[in-house]
Amino acid sequence: MDTWTPNPRAKPFIPRQQRSLYLTWKYKLTNKRAVRRLCQSGAVLFLLVTVIVNIKLILDTRRAAIEEEAVQDYDEVLPNMETPRRPPNGRKVLDIEVYSSRSKVYVAVDGTTVLEDEMREQGRGIHVIVLNQATGHVMAKRVFDTYSPHEDEAMILFLNMVTRGRVLIFTIKDEGSFHLKDAAKSLLKGLGSQVSMSLSWRDMWTLVVKKGGQVYGEKHSKSPALSTWGDPVLLKTEVQLTASEDAECHWSDTELNRRRKLFCSKVEGYGSICSCKDPAPIEFSPDPLPDNRVYDVPVAVIAGNRPNYLYRMLRSLLSAQGVNPQMITVFIDGYYEVWSPQRYP
Repeated sequence: MDTWTPNPRAKPFIPRQQRSLYLTWKYKLTNKRAVRRLCQSGAVLFLLVTVIVNIKLILDTRRAAIEEEAVQDYDEVLPNMETPRRPPNGRKVLDIEVYSSRSKVYVAVDGTTVLEDEMREQGRGIHVIVLNQATGHVMAKRVFDTYSPHEDEAMILFLNMVTRGRVLIFTIKDEGSFHLKDAAKSLLKGLGSQVSMSLSWRDMWTLVVKKGGQVYGEKHSKSPALSTWGDPVLLKTEVQLTASEDAECHWSDTELNRRRKLFCSKVEGYGSICSCKDPAPIEFSPDPLPDNRVYDVPVAVIAGNRPNYLYRMLRSLLSAQGVNPQMITVFIDGYYEVWSPQRYP
């Protein structure tokens, strides 16, 4: 070992740290390839999503075109509808058509359109129309967005307040079952529906029934998939009107009851006001308020198109101790045929 000398031509020793530069470069190259592959995969995924969206758009456009053709067919048939017929017993028969679809609903009575809603992004849910069983006149129209919470509860309240014997018409626009709970479905079943318990996502449905009586017709179209709607349905049926004596309550002949009778023959949905057995009062005589300093103070009520809420508020206001009805003024923006029974007609 003492005589050993290094070889001057030998390659110098390279520390292990110098090799890490090569490995680092190799890792960087590998990472770049991974990023490139990731970008390629993202581009392919984006193309697939674009293709799926385009296919869905084409299918929706085709379905909308089919619905428009159905509406056009209806418009062509409507002018040729027969006039109301009278059966041998002399009572009038109403021809009723009810249409339910994703983008439009309508109801026609004896060739007259009493409901037509084809506004986009509006009118979703279950539309309800109440007809007078003796005259065929529209007494109430409501729409309950049962896609949203608690609307089914409002529908239950309204239907329970409708007088027995009235003709009820139901039709769904777009979607009406997402928040339609079992209580509401059971009520519809009690009215005579055969499919209410099976109504599901984006189904189309129509029903014509007399409350507490006959079912005149029902149609249902099941949605084939979550991403699509049921096919449009068109229900055509006939409703035989009853005698006017059977549709009216026999209250004592007073000025107050004449007002009540006129109101209840035109408007529905006010519950006990039109009860034949125990009608709710429409005039109030609250006790006077001692030393009433607000008797002559004007009261302004600003109301919208919510006559049921207006009635409840006026009933509470007129029942208050010391109220002066002559100082109450109701302001309503626009023209509405429904008025509070306290001031009707």
